[in-house]
Amino acid sequence: MAKDLFYRKSTFIFDAFGTLFKTMPLEDSLERIIGRKAGELLLIWRKKQLEYSWLRNQMNAYVPFNEVTKEALDYAMRKVGVADERIAELLLPVYDQPTLISSAEALLKTLRVNGKQTAILSNGTPQMLKNGATRTGIHKDLDALLSVDQIRKYKPSPEVYQMALNQLDVKKEDALFFSSNQWDVSGASTFGLDAIWVNQYNETKESLPFGQVIEVDSLNAVIQYFE
Repeated sequence: MAKDLFYRKSTFIFDAFGTLFKTMPLEDSLERIIGRKAGELLLIWRKKQLEYSWLRNQMNAYVPFNEVTKEALDYAMRKVGVADERIAELLLPVYDQPTLISSAEALLKTLRVNGKQTAILSNGTPQMLKNGATRTGIHKDLDALLSVDQIRKYKPSPEVYQMALNQLDVKKEDALFFSSNQWDVSGASTFGLDAIWVNQYNETKESLPFGQVIEVDSLNAVIQYFE
């Protein structure tokens, strides 16, 4: 059933950060600045980064993701009680300097060989996505880099997934969405997209609404369906 699903879909849409891209591991560098508070700060930063994007959706108060990222870091620094300007200098550029998740390039090339349309759909800014795709070399195997900046709404708003279908000129039933983020998979699948949850971080399933979802443990697990 899964193999048939992958073959009949014409368009494969991927989340960016955490799914195709991993950001630079910076905890050791951060520890040299603020010591044992580094891990706590990073956890709060990421949590607030997501929370602020969702809250801004509800308030119709959109700002680009790089600004949300800075706002979240400002809060995290105040929360753990640090104020060193080197923290922002270290952390804020990381979304412009990602590396690839294992098998991401191989999967995109496999899809290209099999005649599939491929795209990134991300909360990241257009420049973040361009920088990441160019830096990692996967721009050659992508048909589109789609940022929520186009409609000033963050995932998991249904308007974001519809924007992607419109931009790619594809029907809902012909697209397959990939993300390692369960809230993103929940949003896409309840919108009506068939979705792949790339559970490459071995997470426990959330108590969220889900539509049609297949769970895999890595991007590499998808490649086998085309062999």
